[in-house]
Amino acid sequence: MTDCAAQPVTPDRCAERREATRRRLTLACVASGMFMAVLDTTIVNVALPAMRAHLGASVAGLAWIVDAYTLSFAALILAGGVASDRFGAKAVYLWGLALFVAASAGCGLAPSVGTLVAARFVQGIGAALFLPASLAIVRATFDDPAQRARAIAAWAGIASVAAAIGPVAGGLLVDAFGWRSAFLVNVPTGIAALAGALMVVRATIHAHTRRFDLGGQIASTVALAALCFAAIELPTRGIGAREVLGAIAIAIVATGVLIAIERRIAEPMVPLAWFRNTTFVAMNVSGTLVYVGYFGLLFVLSLYLHGVRGLDARHTGLAMLPMAVTLSLGNVLAGKLQGRAGAARLMTIGLALATIAGPAMAAALDLHAAWWLVVAAMAAFGTGTALSVPPMIATVLEQVPAESAGVASGLLNALRQAGSLLGVAFAGAATLLCAHLSTALIVVGAMAGVTYAGSVLLAARALYAGAKDRADRTPHARPQSQ
Repeated sequence: MTDCAAQPVTPDRCAERREATRRRLTLACVASGMFMAVLDTTIVNVALPAMRAHLGASVAGLAWIVDAYTLSFAALILAGGVASDRFGAKAVYLWGLALFVAASAGCGLAPSVGTLVAARFVQGIGAALFLPASLAIVRATFDDPAQRARAIAAWAGIASVAAAIGPVAGGLLVDAFGWRSAFLVNVPTGIAALAGALMVVRATIHAHTRRFDLGGQIASTVALAALCFAAIELPTRGIGAREVLGAIAIAIVATGVLIAIERRIAEPMVPLAWFRNTTFVAMNVSGTLVYVGYFGLLFVLSLYLHGVRGLDARHTGLAMLPMAVTLSLGNVLAGKLQGRAGAARLMTIGLALATIAGPAMAAALDLHAAWWLVVAAMAAFGTGTALSVPPMIATVLEQVPAESAGVASGLLNALRQAGSLLGVAFAGAATLLCAHLSTALIVVGAMAGVTYAGSVLLAARALYAGAKDRADRTPHARPQSQ
């Protein structure tokens, strides 16, 4: 029997089971919030034609319905990580999720394009708060490194599922209930996630609370917002546009101000000592490069399937399902393999696979190869990418103290989000400059190969640095006396 009352001689075993159950429920609750944040980045695109018809939105208005969420999310996610460490991951998660749910209701009830754009901006603020907090909660909940690796893999896998089902779910919801349902679906789901988090997530209390780095917060937010604005506007305005050049200049100046502030302040928002850790830097840059290649290729692939192959939104989502499914399953596989293969080695293998598979997928589509070859390339690309994500996140969190997990998570996600915007900007520019979408697909596929190859080199460097560090810490054996 498994009932605890039948085993009075082992009460510790009952406590262990209750604790294991609480940890699983905690993971499920925080992952459900993150699920909505990722889902909202993909599900809205399917609803755009219906929004245009009902709200009379222009093309620019539709673009800002999508981009307002991305802009505030990317610009404030580092600040969300800082707030998580300062005020407690649970509190920030709950407040961020509540704001996201309220803004989702505002989106679903919006009477005009302007109101909808404003509500989307608030949605992004809520997501920027609770996303790094959710990862900090996972870091604090799972003490054992192997269990933590599996939990992070599950967390990342659920995000992949959200990205996978977004276009399909969006098509079904919009067809059945109208475009407002794409936002209103977040309300009951979010309320359930809030209730669950209130009951099972434990508050974390740190012995030392850092001072609030207001200057660093403002500088980082301005730098990220300007960079994201430039990336969003680049495909339509061009690199020579005054708005784009101005945003790039602001991003550079704000970054310089941020560095100057962080060097002088006693308790910086992002300790500069972290950047002397080669593994920490390698993982963050690698994550940025992966997102540049992945989201750039995903953007042009969607346009190609629709514009060249003639697929509608729902069938485009189904056509990309092999990549999405393997991306989800690969995250789970990564969590199981990480303890055996090692994080850096697993990343190197996965990224090497994706480096080959990305350009191969683009070439197979352009050459009208047999569909099974395209599916195989998609599956390899998704699997290779997935194998790299959980060990990358776990390695970043291992490089910093537990009380700084929110900042580290926010920094990693801010850089990855900026990478995704840059990838989409590059892909958008390619579609405008190339005469045919087929050519743009090949160009962006080659770009993905280059960025993934750079990630392979960084992961391999981290593998070598880790091995060297372990060798340096191992005491040398004394020579045997003759």
